[in-house]
Amino acid sequence: MNPDVGIELVKLLLQVAYADLAVSDDERASLDDVAARVAGDAGLELVRSAIDRKERLLPPNIGMLVPHRAVVLKEVARLGAVDGVHQDELDMVSLIGGMLR
Repeated sequence: MNPDVGIELVKLLLQVAYADLAVSDDERASLDDVAARVAGDAGLELVRSAIDRKERLLPPNIGMLVPHRAVVLKEVARLGAVDGVHQDELDMVSLIGGMLR
């Protein structure tokens, strides 16, 4: 995955993490991990700006993520399961899967 696509994935994951209006410590650790892996320093900076500085979340470019559907769904599911699997997380994975068709 190239870093530009990685940034879009991080934007999507931030939206997922904030779905319940709060980001737990475990979610933050997971976000830091995936951001570093898929987008390097730019991904980590995006996480910091959204969480630490409470800057506005940027919407992801879903079109860029479509070719990477399997990876995106895996990362969304992983983040959703950080604090236990709940129906709302399963629903979110399903919704995002539909958007990525």
